[in-house]
Order: sequence, then structure tokens, then C-alpha cells
Amino acid sequence: MAKKKVRKAGMVKRQQAKKHTKAQQRRKFASRRMISNPQAATQKRLEELLSTLPFLAFSERFEDLKFDIQAVKEELEAKTPEPLLLMRLLTEEFLEGFRARFEEFERETTPQSPDNLLAKATIHQLDHSNEIPHLSNPMIVAVYLKTRAEALGEEALTRETIHDALNDYEVRNSELIELISESPSELIYGPEAKIPGSADSGIEEEATTDSDSEEVVRVPPISEEVLADFRESLDWSEEDLSRLDEDLEVFLDDFQPPVYQEWTPDLIDEFINEWFVREANPLEEDLASMRKNMLYFLRYLREKSLLPSCFGDTRPSSLEGAA
Repeated sequence: MAKKKVRKAGMVKRQQAKKHTKAQQRRKFASRRMISNPQAATQKRLEELLSTLPFLAFSERFEDLKFDIQAVKEELEAKTPEPLLLMRLLTEEFLEGFRARFEEFERETTPQSPDNLLAKATIHQLDHSNEIPHLSNPMIVAVYLKTRAEALGEEALTRETIHDALNDYEVRNSELIELISESPSELIYGPEAKIPGSADSGIEEEATTDSDSEEVVRVPPISEEVLADFRESLDWSEEDLSRLDEDLEVFLDDFQPPVYQEWTPDLIDEFINEWFVREANPLEEDLASMRKNMLYFLRYLREKSLLPSCFGDTRPSSLEGAA
């Protein structure tokens, strides 16, 4: 039993690590979109520069910039989702003042200096908020997190702790942030801000038969409970279990098979011999790992009578010779 608890803890740690990685990727992508003048310097240089944008929230020029502390406290006590809370705080008055400060900052800094480029990038984001949501602006989020810490009576954030705070914010709000990032044009900023598709948004999902605009909700090919039970049935090392997680993620999330009741040996062969080889360009050891892990996975499903009868007593040809 103790081993199973350790494995479950390991799963949580890996899921947490994946969320942190995705948060970092989102922030890097947001930085790329905020680059207003690619000719001014190399893209890498500008990306590195934009990673310092949250530090401005602690500079002498901007350290007084914050949201209404009482309003933030009340929203947090009401359990308002943080992205929605922040959207409500972004009133027209705040955004106008925020922009005015950065326009002044741009005028007073040397052209093409680091501070000047940061000012330009921020103004660019404000001008293109339909494409680059305000919630993607790390300076705005940093100001919110400073206010939040004060509202909760927590230790004040600093230049040294702001990046960890930003990462934690994105991890704990990852699902809503992804939703908002996918539908920036539908956002409503200010006091009436709503999350698209939420129960209280007042935005009805428009029914449509247009295949180009219809949003398809994908059904997971297999339940998390089955995956967890399968994983716990294996007396493997943490390294082997980690590789198993990676291989199954490629199959279930990237390849996107139908629900498991519709799997066939031909589907597995197509995944390993064609899709995986084409899309992942795997080394021989990668192929061996995938074949081994898929074999154990399918064998477990068969033992639990979860595979269709077409699998019978034979294994897919792509798994012949697998351990």
C-alpha cells in the first residue's frame, strides 16, 4: 500500500510539473506576441527582455501602481476565479491610466534602450488587446499579484519572488487561462467581465451546423480512473513509470484515438508504424519503449475485458517481438 501512495504522489508531482511547463510555454508565447518591432533587435533578445517586464512593477516609476485592495479582497473572499477577478479590475479608467504611464515612459527613455522596448511592447499589447488579451501582459498580472498579496495580508512580493508568483498564478488558473487564450475576441473587460461559456456569462453558445465554426468537445478516449489503476498495477521504477506516462500521453493526447471501445489492431498498427514514426521521428529506443508500453497497456485492458473482441488472442503486428 505504501508503494501505491508513493506512486500517486509521483503522479501528482508529474502533473504539477507539466502544468508549470505549460505555464512557462504560455508566458513565452505571450512574450512573442507582444513583440512590436521585430526589426529593433533579435527575437531572442526581445523575448529575454520581455521576461523582465514584471520587474517594472517594483521600480520607482511604477511601484505605486495597484488595484483597489478592498475590491480584490472581496472578490477573493467570494471565491471569484482569479482571471475573471482580474478582468473585472481592468476598467477603462485603469487601462487609460496604465497606458498613459507607459506612453510617458516611452517618451522619457532612450530609443531602442531596454526600457524603451519594454514600453513599446506594452503599448503594442494595449493596442491589440483583441489579439493579445490583457491577461497575457505579465506587467498587469504582476500588479494584480502585488495587490492580492497585500489584500490577503501575505508577505509583499519582490523582484526576486515575482516570477514564482506568476508561475503559481498560471498553474492554479491553467484551465481558465487556456480557455481565455483560445477565445480572446469574446472577452469582456471591466466590472461586467465574464468568462466565455460560464454559467453566469450571459453569453449563449450559438448552435450551428457549420463544420468550420462548430466547437467540438472531444471525449477522452479512456477514463483517468482506468489509467491510474493500470499504472498502480505495475511494479516499475519511477523512471520506467515516467516513460510510460510520456508514451501514453503521445498516444492518447497527441494521436487522439477514438474512445477505447472503437480501438482495433489496425488502429494500433497505424499509430506505431505510421503516425508515431512520421510525427515523432523516434530513435530505435523510442520505438522499443512505445511498443513495450503499448503492449502492457493493451494487455491490461484485455485482462479487464475493456478491449473490443476484434483483438482476440492476437496482438497487433506492430507489437510483435515487444517485451
